[in-house]
Amino acid sequence: MADRPASERTEPPTAERLRKAREQGEVPQSQELLSALTLGAMIVVVGLTATDLWQWFSLQVEEGLSMPRTGEFSADTFLHLFKEKAGQVMTVLAPFLAAASGISILGSVLVGGWSVSAKALRWDLSRLAPSTGLRSLISGPSVVHLLVSLVKMAILGILTVNYLRDKMEVCLALASSPPMAALVVSLQLVLGLVVRITIAMMAIALADTIYQKWQYKRQLRMTRQEVKEERREHEGSPLVKNRIRSLHLAIMRRRMIRDVAKADVVIANPTHVAVALKYDAGAMAAPVVLAKGAELLCEKIKQMAREHNVPVVERPELARALYASAEVGQMIPEPLYVAVAEVLAMIFRMRKQR
Repeated sequence: MADRPASERTEPPTAERLRKAREQGEVPQSQELLSALTLGAMIVVVGLTATDLWQWFSLQVEEGLSMPRTGEFSADTFLHLFKEKAGQVMTVLAPFLAAASGISILGSVLVGGWSVSAKALRWDLSRLAPSTGLRSLISGPSVVHLLVSLVKMAILGILTVNYLRDKMEVCLALASSPPMAALVVSLQLVLGLVVRITIAMMAIALADTIYQKWQYKRQLRMTRQEVKEERREHEGSPLVKNRIRSLHLAIMRRRMIRDVAKADVVIANPTHVAVALKYDAGAMAAPVVLAKGAELLCEKIKQMAREHNVPVVERPELARALYASAEVGQMIPEPLYVAVAEVLAMIFRMRKQR
């Protein structure tokens, strides 16, 4: 659909088009939302592990400053120390890595919903082509992403300058503060700035998410011809539908003609319509139509009736009324009870006489 001009793609994407796009791994994504959520998650993790982090960093500094300089420092000693510290670093970083992984999944689900597509992982050499890269650099989404980045940098810059301007006296007082007090105040300043930056990034991410969803559906728009073709594929071509309908009607007609053998009487207009009726006083409240037909089907019904010794009574007006108002498998209308009862009574008397 991308090869069609945008002016022709005026129809919103159908549910089938959206489903196929998701199967290909095409879902809306917002990098701004992911960045904002990641930063917020890091703040939460730091707040929950601040005590342990402080103790660990203090211990590392203390051990580093108190490490004896005497003795031989061999390669084995260095390797042992490296493994020990690497394990500790991974333990410290584990909450941050877990939070980053969870946030990356959560951010994708919030924007594009849950989607797992193996097709998106296929190796595609066309993505490495220089022409493809150049087109992506000068495309509309790239320009919008650049503008969003510039706006974000401007907002964050203004926010940082205003925050530090208000805290200027506190910053100047750090020069004469004890080391520990200066460290605590510095951490408070950094935390306050990061929280404000996170809130600003969340606002930007919300706007970017709305835009990405709109842009996603805009890129998947379809032409009217594509909508018609998809509807035709979904519902089937008219020729196939007509063929299926014809086969269905043929089956119903054959079944209906076979049921004529069970009828008590066939009421007919000599050459136009015929209606086969069945009545069982112990099981039916009124006579039921087993078959009806006009023209050629009328002749087949009368022929089937003669072959099975079902009486054919010619009552033109009654036949036309039954054909127009009664459906196959249903009871006859109440206004026709008396007329039909007269015919059935005559048929039953003839049977008794025989």
